[in-house]
Amino acid sequence: MLKISLTRLSTKALGDFAIRVLLLLKALVETILKDHPLLADLEEKNAIYQQVVVKKVYSGLGDDVGTFDLKRDNAYRGFRRLLKGFLRFESSKRKDAQALLEILKDVGDIEGRKYADQNTMMRKLIEKLSQEENLARITRLGLTDEANALKTSQDNFESEAGMQTEQNTQLRQIGSASTLRKELHESLYNVLALVSAMRNQAQWSGLYAQLEQLIKEFKTRKEEDEEDEKPKA
Repeated sequence: MLKISLTRLSTKALGDFAIRVLLLLKALVETILKDHPLLADLEEKNAIYQQVVVKKVYSGLGDDVGTFDLKRDNAYRGFRRLLKGFLRFESSKRKDAQALLEILKDVGDIEGRKYADQNTMMRKLIEKLSQEENLARITRLGLTDEANALKTSQDNFESEAGMQTEQNTQLRQIGSASTLRKELHESLYNVLALVSAMRNQAQWSGLYAQLEQLIKEFKTRKEEDEEDEKPKA
């Protein structure tokens, strides 16, 4: 009988095992396994498992979102620093700079806040800076490009964060990793049980021997994986 404890295989090892089993089975799709429902079921379950569990459970956009957040923070700091620079001079620009800094103070410092809080604060800040009187102040200070860059950094962050949320939601709706793993287990066990039951038939004996050898290989691989996972002295 073909026996293997699939629950003891790592995530990647289980995926590799499923692929190797399918390769052996597909060699017989025109003969004993032609149009067999268990083969079709295993192909379907394996495809989903490889896509969601082995490849990724999350969108992978976290680093990009973090990069856009850093750019937004830098634009915010730079704009604030430029305004504070005008306070060093007794000039007509000092009053405009003070007025804009009061707006930043009223909105609050975005640094160290959660993304959702930062978004709320930045939207409020950009809304205030976009008011006619404040646009005039920005123009007189010669900071139109910098103010536009600040707005662009916020737009870019919200766009990337929104894409991340959407993709993560789509991926999670496919099914949890543990559920997909159990479904793949069931499909593999069904196939192994079928081949075990038919092993004495001439057309099935070769497939049985190949799967038996594959199982021995993965049992050895498991022992090696466990050895690699042991803490080094």
